[in-house]
Amino acid sequence: MAWNALIIAVLLLPVTAWAQTKIGVVEMQVVIAESEPGAKAMAELRGRFETMKTELDKQNETITALRDELQRQSMVLSQEAKQDKELEYRRLVRDFQDQFQAFQTKMKAEEDRLSEPILELLIDVIQEYGKNNAFTMIIDGTSAGLLYADDAVIITETIKQELNKAWSEKKN
Repeated sequence: MAWNALIIAVLLLPVTAWAQTKIGVVEMQVVIAESEPGAKAMAELRGRFETMKTELDKQNETITALRDELQRQSMVLSQEAKQDKELEYRRLVRDFQDQFQAFQTKMKAEEDRLSEPILELLIDVIQEYGKNNAFTMIIDGTSAGLLYADDAVIITETIKQELNKAWSEKKN
């Protein structure tokens, strides 16, 4: 009896190994950047920070002009005038760096705020797509260290279409 049970167990063991493994690869960054909600979020982000970026560009031009002026006049200026110009230049550079850092921090926080609902929906879409299409796993091709994937397993375009559809349904 034990012998029969052992034979049955050995015969059933490979059945799980024969099961088809279905893997999908999606490039999350591409989906987010090229999808309707991602493009809308990026346009909103650009619109909000365009004036700040323009202001920073003007400050950068002012700093560059002051540096060039300082280099041109370094031989002509007195030691005291030269030190005053250098002090002004350093102050402007420091202010610019502080404002640039604040700009980057605000922009990153706003980008995170705008992308969070998109990412949540994207994950839901991928999970639902994976279940409905019998995928064993779906991995992110951009961050998983993936070096090669056959075109047959890349589902980026399909996921982008599914995300656009889910976003439209969510808005209505």
